[in-house]
Amino acid sequence: MDGLFVLPLRQGPLWNFSYLVACEATREAAVIDPAWDTAAILAAAADRGLDIRWVLLTHSHSDHANGVAAVVEATGATVFVHESEANGLSDHFSGPAEVAGPGRTLPLGEVEVRALHTPGHSAGSLSFLAGGRLFAGDTLHVGGMGRPGPDRDAVEALWESARLLRALPPETIVHPGHDEGPTPSATLGDEIRRGPALSAESYAEFVEALERSTGRSHRHDR
Repeated sequence: MDGLFVLPLRQGPLWNFSYLVACEATREAAVIDPAWDTAAILAAAADRGLDIRWVLLTHSHSDHANGVAAVVEATGATVFVHESEANGLSDHFSGPAEVAGPGRTLPLGEVEVRALHTPGHSAGSLSFLAGGRLFAGDTLHVGGMGRPGPDRDAVEALWESARLLRALPPETIVHPGHDEGPTPSATLGDEIRRGPALSAESYAEFVEALERSTGRSHRHDR
């Protein structure tokens, strides 16, 4: 369909998804959010003849990044993270990392991976767009927006991220950071239709939808 091989691996007690993403033509691959059972990630890549070139982090929370060091040690892959997440990453990885600029595009064989800055869950949250697929981390789940972080401006940042993602083609396939929805993935169009926060037309509607889903008041955030 899009020249991209995608293998979701459900990991750990929080049902995180780590993803193996590869160019079908060249077998060059990236691991998105390596955590928990890194031996399973590496074995899956080896079984399929994948050459891991990148470790791409949607953010540096432990449940998404605690396997970075093991994957880099085994493969020599380059780590890519938003600059706002670099300090948090130091808890899991002490080597060098490339930091994201706005709209940075990474080569993956014959496929391009575009890094979108989608803050809200964390200040440096990234979503990765490749071949009509969106790897959204904790910004967007199947069934609703992610939980905003503790920063005072987190809800407003998440609102801006929702507006950015909503502008993508509705056939874009959303791959979330956790297996918490009715299906492991969904189209963006489906998420807009069933997600009151993602489909909100105003910031007030967005806040109200988040309050219903999280049970927290966010009215001080703007």
